[in-house]
Amino acid sequence: MAYNALSGNVIAAQNYIPGELTVGNIVSGNLSTSDGASVINVPRISNATNNSIITNVGGDANVLTCESNLKFDGDTLSITGDLTASIGISANFFEGDGSRLTGITGSGGGSSLDIYAIGNENGTLRAGFNYGSAAFTSSRTWTTPSAPSVGDVIYVKAPGGVDGIKTLIVEGYQNHTIDGENNISIQSPYGAVSLCYIVSGSYRIF
Repeated sequence: MAYNALSGNVIAAQNYIPGELTVGNIVSGNLSTSDGASVINVPRISNATNNSIITNVGGDANVLTCESNLKFDGDTLSITGDLTASIGISANFFEGDGSRLTGITGSGGGSSLDIYAIGNENGTLRAGFNYGSAAFTSSRTWTTPSAPSVGDVIYVKAPGGVDGIKTLIVEGYQNHTIDGENNISIQSPYGAVSLCYIVSGSYRIF
């Protein structure tokens, strides 16, 4: 098969009609000795980066770029910068401390959970996470708050050293009850319970 080596500008006809066969405006060839930089109306990719996702620039179908801040290696999508969405984002789990999340409401500390340490002593619980910061040498009583608000959540985490003799007693303040009882007892090391203040004078375990 013969071919012609062309240089300069090549203008293709609207149709090629070899005999009875009509062929559309197509030009093919080998640019082995050229980078084709002068060929127009051909999509080109700039900023070639490994695993980067290709996006369009300025709405021009012939201008594409690799986003170095947006990569996918087949398993993990990596984003450098902010992620926004017009609808919800769901996942099996989220990682991180959530310190920059906004628009989240909750009981017992708002958008974050307040942490309170109670040592080897009797103490007063507060809405939030209450944990034993020292092993018990004898039984201790932690009492619910005197003036809670409906919806308050109290998390209680016993320290080490708790057993059937050195127990952690969670006591309702005055006439406040916990599942109808005046108090409950945790009798295992690092045992835990969660309480929700549902109506005046009454907590429920969940």
